[in-house]
Amino acid sequence: MESTGALAEADWQVHRPAVFGTAYEIEAALDELGPERRLGTTVTEVGDGYAALSDGTEVEADAVVRSVGMRADDLTRQIRDELDHLGRTPVDRWLRVLPEVFVAGYNAAADLLGVPLRDSTPGPYVTCLDLGAAGGVFTLGRDRRVMASGDDGKEVKVRINQATHPPVDDAEKILAAADRVHIELPFFPRDEKKPTPAA
Repeated sequence: MESTGALAEADWQVHRPAVFGTAYEIEAALDELGPERRLGTTVTEVGDGYAALSDGTEVEADAVVRSVGMRADDLTRQIRDELDHLGRTPVDRWLRVLPEVFVAGYNAAADLLGVPLRDSTPGPYVTCLDLGAAGGVFTLGRDRRVMASGDDGKEVKVRINQATHPPVDDAEKILAAADRVHIELPFFPRDEKKPTPAA
């Protein structure tokens, strides 16, 4: 059975002439996969077998997936008042929010164990999105320059999942994985000026 879907926009407008980069790749994937899009509307109600939209229409739905943006959980407000526009709290070079509060990582355990802290050494900022049957998109930098898309983007996503999937049933392997300061990613496009073309 072929599935179709309807997408309602959440609190923003998409103007096609301004679509570029990652947005272009996502739009192209949606065009390929064919879900019905209802731009300029929001979901006002979800019921048994339907979703009601702000334009007064109802869409039949076996399942409704809420996907409304990228903001940190409100838990961050309980730690600190100073947050960025996405609700994230600033951290120091050891990933501490406060002297006694770490956001994550090696240093949280090191502090408990009395082991010296390490400076955070994040790799390049990347985004990798699986677009289902339409492939994937892999971006580099805060401006999200598209480095690979289509089948090439999907391959990068699969390889990232294989390289970074944490062990779940072996305490020794879990701690060893947490101790890695740098993971060499052989598939990472090193030449930022030459993105991998879409397949």
